[in-house]
Amino acid sequence: LGDFGRSSWLPVIAMGSQLCSTASTEPRELHDAAALQAMKVQGVSNSQWTVLLQKHPGSSLGMDVDMFEGKSLIVYLVCEKGLTADWNAAHPEKAIQKGDRILSVNGKKGDAWLMAHACIDDEVLDLVMQRSENSSLKL
Repeated sequence: LGDFGRSSWLPVIAMGSQLCSTASTEPRELHDAAALQAMKVQGVSNSQWTVLLQKHPGSSLGMDVDMFEGKSLIVYLVCEKGLTADWNAAHPEKAIQKGDRILSVNGKKGDAWLMAHACIDDEVLDLVMQRSENSSLKL
């Protein structure tokens, strides 16, 4: 994926074939930088939970994430279909929402690129999530 996260623009990575509408694995530039900056500066709660997703042939992760912070992934989009939507339907009390942070993926933490690669490459995803205090952001 190169060195996109180290540049000055805000990378949003769509999880490869796990995307809502396209199969590109390349980060795409985000035009609403103000919304993501608001996500970054808003407070986070101590509320953390674990999400376990199992990929299967033809499955899509069903979310886009922002790597702006460099240390966590911020959920920028949750698709109507895919593993994330399936998780949300089965676990409404632990549903993944826009603005939530992914703190670790399969034990990888502190490096957004490593976590993004794990989301793309690994078959089973053990995600540690954190909800921001203001999860009703208008993106």
